[in-house]
Amino acid sequence: MSYLTSAVPWLVALSLALGCSDKDNSSDTDKASKQLREAQDKLVDTRTAVTTNVDDIARRKRELLAEQQALADKEAKLVREREQLGSAETALTVARTAYAAAVKQRFAKLDATLASLGTRTDAAAKDAAAGLQARRELLAAKLATMPTTADASWPAYTKDVDTTFDAIERDLQKATPRPRAGDRRGGHAPRPRAPDPRRRGGHS
Repeated sequence: MSYLTSAVPWLVALSLALGCSDKDNSSDTDKASKQLREAQDKLVDTRTAVTTNVDDIARRKRELLAEQQALADKEAKLVREREQLGSAETALTVARTAYAAAVKQRFAKLDATLASLGTRTDAAAKDAAAGLQARRELLAAKLATMPTTADASWPAYTKDVDTTFDAIERDLQKATPRPRAGDRRGGHAPRPRAPDPRRRGGHS
C-alpha cells in the first residue's frame, strides 16, 4: 500500500510530462513566418517599383534627348532659312531694280518713236499719234505705282506692264512707215555713185 502511495506522485508527473510533449508548438514560428513572408513580398514589390521607375526615367531621358535634338535641328534650320530669306530679299531687290531700269529704257524708246510719229502731218498719222499718246500716259501712270506695288502683286503687275508695252509698240509699229530699201537712215537721199572711168568722153 505504501508502494502505491509513493508511486502516485511519480505517475502524475509522468502523465503531465507526456501531456506537455504532445502540445502543438507551431505558434512559436507562425508569427515569424508571417513576418518573413510579408518582408519578402514587400521586397519584391519595392524592387519591381524601383526597376519600373528606373526604366521610366531612362525612357524619359531618351525622349528628352530626342526632343532636344529635334529642337536643335529646328533652330539650325531656322538659321539657314533666315539666311536664305535674306539672300532671297536681296535677289528680289536686285531683280526689281533691273526691271525698273529696263522699263525706263523701254519707255524712253517708246517716247522717241512717238515723237517721230508726231512729226508726220498726214491725218492718219496724227490720229494714230493722239491715240498712242493717250495710251502712253496711262502706261506712265501705271509705271508710277511700281515703288508701292505689294510683293504679292508683282507677278500680275509686271505681266500687265509688259502686255501694255507690247500692245502700244505693236500699234506704233503699224502706224510708223518703214523706210524704203534704197533710203538711208535719217531720210537722206542715197549718195551718188562715182563716175565710171570707162564712160569718160562719151565712149561706150
